[in-house]
Amino acid sequence: MSQEKHKPVVAPEDRVPVGQKVAYGAGCMTGQFVTGVTLQMFNPVFNIMMGISPAVIGGVLMFYRLWDSVTDVVMGNISDNARTRWGRRRPFIIIGSVLAGFILPWVWQASRDWSDTTIIAYMIVTGVLLYTASTIWGMPYYSLGMELTPDYNERTRVTAVRAVFEKLAGLFAGWMLALTSMQIFADPVTGEPDVARGMSYISIFIGVCAILFGILPGLFVKERYYQKDAAKQKKIGLVHSMKVTLTCKPFMVLMSVYLLQVIGSSMVGALGMYLNIYYVNSGDIQTAGIIQGWKSTATLIPGILSVPFWAWVSEKLGKRHALALTILLGFIANILIYFCYTPEHPYLQIVPHVFLSAFGSAIWMLIPSMQADIADYDELNTGERREGSFSSISSWFFKLAMTLTTGVSGVIITLTGFDVVKYGKAQPPEVLQRMLEWYVFMPMVLWVIALFMLSRYKLTHGKVMEIRTQLEARRGVV
Repeated sequence: MSQEKHKPVVAPEDRVPVGQKVAYGAGCMTGQFVTGVTLQMFNPVFNIMMGISPAVIGGVLMFYRLWDSVTDVVMGNISDNARTRWGRRRPFIIIGSVLAGFILPWVWQASRDWSDTTIIAYMIVTGVLLYTASTIWGMPYYSLGMELTPDYNERTRVTAVRAVFEKLAGLFAGWMLALTSMQIFADPVTGEPDVARGMSYISIFIGVCAILFGILPGLFVKERYYQKDAAKQKKIGLVHSMKVTLTCKPFMVLMSVYLLQVIGSSMVGALGMYLNIYYVNSGDIQTAGIIQGWKSTATLIPGILSVPFWAWVSEKLGKRHALALTILLGFIANILIYFCYTPEHPYLQIVPHVFLSAFGSAIWMLIPSMQADIADYDELNTGERREGSFSSISSWFFKLAMTLTTGVSGVIITLTGFDVVKYGKAQPPEVLQRMLEWYVFMPMVLWVIALFMLSRYKLTHGKVMEIRTQLEARRGVV
């Protein structure tokens, strides 16, 4: 890879006001409340508490993602083609966040007195409604982030603010297991922690927060490209938009890197919580929940501090090199996991997650910023502003990958020999060892391939600046 050093100077007219950056960044917490909390708590509630097979739960989550991947593409196109007095994105952001916040608590109201079939049907119906509402909010929200500024570096600064709020939402999600297993929610008969009962109450608070944070971008963030450029272009057909997007070479290269990173982590992600509960803490879910909470707390500050660091690296070396460094950091973190997940020192597992926190901050900051550069590249070649298409196809790839890996993760848990009904808290040592090995080594294989694909990405800072010059000569400054 060639060097991409440059002066990180942002012209005043290209800067996004601090208030708009904060409003946009805070909005991301709605997405974290919907997807992050769901993925974090589904197995503890429906497997450990209600006895539904992890393979079945994986299948339900896979169905959510499959549904999501289809609706995202449709919603992205609707958002690109919308023409309202308030813009293309903002009305949907407000409507979607209100719907998502209202529906979210209902997902967690299933009763263990129901039959397994009824519980599974309830999971499917409420989950589909929740993810549909999330799509109405999410596609316009992420598309909006790609059109806030035309500047290469300011785009990363916008996504950096968003990454900070994602870390704050991650802190809350990290404490969910501990919060839901508090004594106030304990089973009134046995006195044992009742995560399902706790989640049924706490989810109401989460739903309210999803609304309050989700509407902020719709109320306070301006759509820079709408009046000058996008409002005047012809509406774009869904099939045509998908075809053009899928033939955009820089986008497809970036997506391959993105998916390999995501698949590597998410394919075995569910194993982390099981290792914490059954390997490190011998089935003590309450202690494991507290450690999980401290894990998210201990990684918050390093995660937030890593955001300006990665922004600095991006401005000094370019986004491509910064992304490569994040992948290398992931290798270090996974090697540490192998040695730090140990029953003798339960809290030692926090150490590798400090590195993973920085790893995650950079990915979710750099990828969206690079997609905004690709939107300019696409406009130069097609004459169209199609942020919604890129956001939706990106989301489609991500959710298709999550669909497959979520289903696979449930199967992996089953294949390791884990069986909460048969073994209870005392899972066999060989089962726990298999869980650990899958958790550590599987992601590293895919990250090697991701590094190779990243070397094929050619939109350097110089190239992006050249594209901007050509665009402004053709259609003026926005």
